[in-house]
Amino acid sequence: MSCRDTIHLICWYLEGRLSSVVEAEIKRHLEGCSDCRMVLEAAVNTLDCYFNAERAEATAHAFRVA
Repeated sequence: MSCRDTIHLICWYLEGRLSSVVEAEIKRHLEGCSDCRMVLEAAVNTLDCYFNAERAEATAHAFRVA
C-alpha cells in the first residue's frame, strides 16, 4: 500500500470501516513508514481533542442545567 492510499484511508481505518484485508495492509505499511505513522498520530490527536472537547462541553452544559 502506498503512502497516498494509507493517508486517504486513515479516517476509515480509525473508525474500523475497512475490510480486514485492507486494515492489515495499512498496519503493515504503518509498521515501516514513519511519515504515515505521524499522520495517524496527528489524526488520533485531532479526534481526541475534538471529541474530548465536545464531551467536556456537554458535561459542562449538563451541570449548568442541573
